[in-house]
Amino acid sequence: MAGRDELRGWLPGAVLLVVWAGASHYLIGIHKAAAWVDWLYLIQHVGINVVLGAVFGRSLFAGRRPLVTVFASHVHASMSPSLLSFTRRATLAWTLFFAVMAALSLLLFFLAPIEVWSAFANILTGPLVAAMFVAENEVRKRVLPREDQIGIIAALRGFRVGMRSSGP
Repeated sequence: MAGRDELRGWLPGAVLLVVWAGASHYLIGIHKAAAWVDWLYLIQHVGINVVLGAVFGRSLFAGRRPLVTVFASHVHASMSPSLLSFTRRATLAWTLFFAVMAALSLLLFFLAPIEVWSAFANILTGPLVAAMFVAENEVRKRVLPREDQIGIIAALRGFRVGMRSSGP
């Protein structure tokens, strides 16, 4: 099960990435503080999305429980085959969502004005995550039998309980 320990496993790599970015910035002669801060925010935004995508994605490997299945198990006493199939596909959807968010962040950072990237990273990320929760809920209502359906509040509760129980 993915949890805080797995996220801690990514920490040394993230620290090395920040150090590498800082050193390369210094070595190529970019000394502006604003440029350094922009790069730091990029690494943070992309890094969070990559790590979240990797955590969701790794849970899809053979022998593992998809992360959305883990969350759903906290609000469903038993899980039907259709619910298990849905939670696996939802885990894949979240994996792809975070990969697209990371890719968009990189594309906007390098191809658009910094203000456009900043609006995406700082203003739109939260609403896009919320929209993904709502979209998942709408799909759940359309594809699952009534006995497997839960509301968005119960889904968020399952996520919260799942995150708490995955701690050390």
